[in-house]
Amino acid sequence: NVLFANFCWKIVRTTETGGIKLIYNGTQREVVNINSITQDKYTNVTNDSTNPYTYDTDTNKWTSTNHTDSATGTIEFSVSEAGDYYLEYSVSSEEGYDYAIFYLDGTEKAKVSGTDSGTINLGSINSSNVIKVEYTKDETDEITSDDNVVFSVGTSTGESSMTCDNSGENSQIGTSAFNSSYNSPAYVGYMYGDAYTYSSNSMSSVTDTYYYGADVTYSGGTYTLTNTISSNSWSSIYNGGLNNNHYTCLSTGTTCSSVYYIYYTNSSTAYYITLTNGKKVEDALNEMLTNSSNSTNSPIKTTIDTWYSNNLTSYTDKLEDTVWCNDRSIGELNGWDPNGGSTRSILYFSPYTINLTNKTPSLTCNNAVDKFTVDSSTGNGKLTYPVGLLTADEMVLGGTSLDGETWDTYLESGAWYWSAAPYGFDVNSAVEFYLETDGYLDYSYVDTSSGGVRPSVSLRPGISFSEGTGTVSDPYVVQ
Repeated sequence: NVLFANFCWKIVRTTETGGIKLIYNGTQREVVNINSITQDKYTNVTNDSTNPYTYDTDTNKWTSTNHTDSATGTIEFSVSEAGDYYLEYSVSSEEGYDYAIFYLDGTEKAKVSGTDSGTINLGSINSSNVIKVEYTKDETDEITSDDNVVFSVGTSTGESSMTCDNSGENSQIGTSAFNSSYNSPAYVGYMYGDAYTYSSNSMSSVTDTYYYGADVTYSGGTYTLTNTISSNSWSSIYNGGLNNNHYTCLSTGTTCSSVYYIYYTNSSTAYYITLTNGKKVEDALNEMLTNSSNSTNSPIKTTIDTWYSNNLTSYTDKLEDTVWCNDRSIGELNGWDPNGGSTRSILYFSPYTINLTNKTPSLTCNNAVDKFTVDSSTGNGKLTYPVGLLTADEMVLGGTSLDGETWDTYLESGAWYWSAAPYGFDVNSAVEFYLETDGYLDYSYVDTSSGGVRPSVSLRPGISFSEGTGTVSDPYVVQ
């Protein structure tokens, strides 16, 4: 644990140049030990009749009993004796779906989702002040007896202390979609350029004879299909015929000004990209991935850059310009391979095949365009600030896995957050890796807006700490 730039961080690893890569872990917060009041000190209690809160006389804590889909359990109360009070809570829930909200006199004091705990300073209150706790349970298939909020109200037992022991949303700078668009492989990019977006065509009702080419030629503004097959029955094409014949005019002819490359099929539909000006699928993949112009920021990059600009610019001299890898190299082309690629399997990027198939994490960044740096001498030179996201491989080295066999990782925070690693293009959507709430590696569509953002920076070689032992209560302090 490190305190740097007045923020909490966790050490991830050393870099190839001897720096220390860190991941954001919130801000130091006050820890107050409280003496919980007994049940008779709660007054004017209004407890939910359907989903009541139960009181444990051994711990002096209330626990919600709501495990019903799309329902809220509520309790309201006051304290019988005036004083300075704190509310201590622990929440265990599905992050982004279930949540606890704490109110004082109708004003929201905190809203917590996922797995988190903390203390809320209620200030000086008396029997006229009303405290309310709400716990809302959602998403039927995730209901467990562990989903609840546990809380108590009490007074301080002594001096407070500071801690970096953050979890849930407290370990993030906020939430963001990885990208605002999803309908092209290009949108797995931390930055991206040309994007060939997918289209689809219903084929099950086609009775005309359509032609499908293994390749195309281009002359005078016209594509011509070559080495063609033809059929008036989509089922015969869907059942394997397209593995070498991906190009089509989606018509009864063999020439067209724009040609369609079919990369995925099911029993009723063809999914394809449109090619013009003599380009083939190899050109489209090259423009989107291998030689991307990286001309447009993703929303998550904009979020991170804005946060850095507001908080860390005066500390840049203590950071190294290391590589932040957004590995868009291909793991499995499948239907994007014009020479026999199966149109029943999706495109996978290298982080998927490395971590699921080979199970050997790598710190190598394969493509120059994917090496995000500020200085173009060490990478692509596209960054404004020396900050980025961890890769899926770094998360695996931190103790998690993609296959769900292990997820014992200190990178777990109780709320899911994005990595910089592309997973694949799933039929019609770009997909990115993230670290799940309870610590295993998973993946989600890039336009999912509820993903947590935990920036990563790297201390340059030679930076020393002035105090601390590295614990959450006594972090290493970098001045």
